[in-house]
Amino acid sequence: MDAALHEAVTGELRAFVRDAGRRRSLSTTCHVGLPGGDRVSIPHDEAHDLSLRTDLVVRALDGLLGTDGACAWVTRGGSAGTVDADAEWFAATRAAFSGHGLRLPAFLVLHRYGWVDLVSGEERRWLRVRHAANPAP
Repeated sequence: MDAALHEAVTGELRAFVRDAGRRRSLSTTCHVGLPGGDRVSIPHDEAHDLSLRTDLVVRALDGLLGTDGACAWVTRGGSAGTVDADAEWFAATRAAFSGHGLRLPAFLVLHRYGWVDLVSGEERRWLRVRHAANPAP
């Protein structure tokens, strides 16, 4: 993963953990676009099948201002391992990116303790994700 994407994903993780606060139950959401930038967010629905998820990701790609550098990521609660929802969104995202003629540079799963890229297998884990320091005014 290139340095710019790594930095953007780390920013997304910090924002996700900050926004989650102390809630025990966190909804699963698939995001398509640029971490820290233009994106479309799709709530996970267990009733959706692969073809509907793929269509949702295709429509998300259509809704982006640009697809240069676009990737996808899932934010969710739960354990650090891969769960069914991760695999379902990964399959749909690969099909949608392929249908658009795009290379999928990364598909990340972000949880409270880090992230894993299902494309490369790269992962980062922390005991506690720290919020970025607030910039001085």
